[in-house]
Amino acid sequence: MLFTRESAKRYKIGFDIGEYASQVSWISPGMQGSDPVTFRVRPDDDIDPFSIPTALVKKTGANLWYCGEEAKRVQSRGGGTLVNHIFSSAVKGNPVRIEDQDYDPCSLLALFVRRVLALMQDSIPADEISCIMFTSEVMDTATVNALNKMKEFLSLPVENILSESHAGSFYHYMLMQPASMHEKGAMICEYDGMHAMKVIRMRYNNHATPVVAFTEYAEFPEMMRGELPEEEEKKDYLPAAEPAEDERDTRFYSILKKIAPEQEISSVFLLGDGFQDQWMKKSVSYLTYHRRVFLGSNLYSKGAAYGAMVRMNPPVHASDYFFLGENRLKSNIGIMVDRNGHPTYQPLLSAGENWYEVQKEEEYILDSGNELQFVVTPLTGGSMTTIPVVLENPPARPERTTRLKVRITMTDPTTLSVHVEDLGFGEIFPSTEQVWDKKIEGI
Repeated sequence: MLFTRESAKRYKIGFDIGEYASQVSWISPGMQGSDPVTFRVRPDDDIDPFSIPTALVKKTGANLWYCGEEAKRVQSRGGGTLVNHIFSSAVKGNPVRIEDQDYDPCSLLALFVRRVLALMQDSIPADEISCIMFTSEVMDTATVNALNKMKEFLSLPVENILSESHAGSFYHYMLMQPASMHEKGAMICEYDGMHAMKVIRMRYNNHATPVVAFTEYAEFPEMMRGELPEEEEKKDYLPAAEPAEDERDTRFYSILKKIAPEQEISSVFLLGDGFQDQWMKKSVSYLTYHRRVFLGSNLYSKGAAYGAMVRMNPPVHASDYFFLGENRLKSNIGIMVDRNGHPTYQPLLSAGENWYEVQKEEEYILDSGNELQFVVTPLTGGSMTTIPVVLENPPARPERTTRLKVRITMTDPTTLSVHVEDLGFGEIFPSTEQVWDKKIEGI
């Protein structure tokens, strides 16, 4: 009998990476039916026990590195160089200069992740992690590229390293809640007390099968209390001017009346330091009328842990829902092939896949002509479209003696990249090594 350690890899990790602070939550098979656990950096802190400063310190003159709270302590004693803005440096691709040496920002981000996971070693051994889902506010091309490059530096015994946006983590969190929590939709209000308040509303089309979930976004600058100086840390910022607390309550109440009419929204989540003070009175009274309201900060890391679980071990009810987030492919995509003399549709990509994870490779025999016929069927409305991809100057061969390799990826949420290679036809017609690269936009 053969044995494997795969069963030991039982933890799914949700890692919320932020510019100033990060959080980590986890779940294991034995915890299904209960919320993920979030790593408490400051166990005695009831206000913000989960936030890990996204920072590193390199000890002066030595290859010793510290992360999070320890990094802040070492730096405060003058023991090294503090490295902030690790995440944005990685996304922008800007080298980080420390002690007259340039460091790859993605390697520093990987170092930060490894050190955070090391802090959790007593609770979650690295060799027992089956999947890590990274989540961030935005998951655009630059962020995806940075995270992909970071993975190359991680050196972790984890095969499944995934990523999604905060909206995706919100969806996965709600997916694992009772239906009563989202039957009329759900909403996040995110407010740090200084900048514009951000709102994500999750709507559900319960008349579709499966139920289609989608998000709407809004920002409200009227809740702003001041601008964060570029060179200062978020926690050290003292706003120069701020509205009176009752005025802030009035503004929030007015916003809620617009975005959350009565009898709409089943649950509301208030995230961020800006909701910690006791300034909400009229607003809370309105919010809690026939709604469930939650105050906290770790929804995204919990949602990412759920997202890892859904990807690896999807619960039965997950197939009853379909999420069309901003990073999800909105159309089914296929190609027309000849099968027994009849034109036949062959599916390639399914709506709902994250665009940055799309990768499909197939081989075909070119029947005749020089075109591949792709078929795009949008799920958001509109009719099916056939899009020809022309292969200019194909090899001059008899019909059905040209074998092609077709590889499909996406460069952004609406652009399909098609790479075609001539493979020849055995020893009869060697490959010309000819390639064609095409883009299909607006899918």
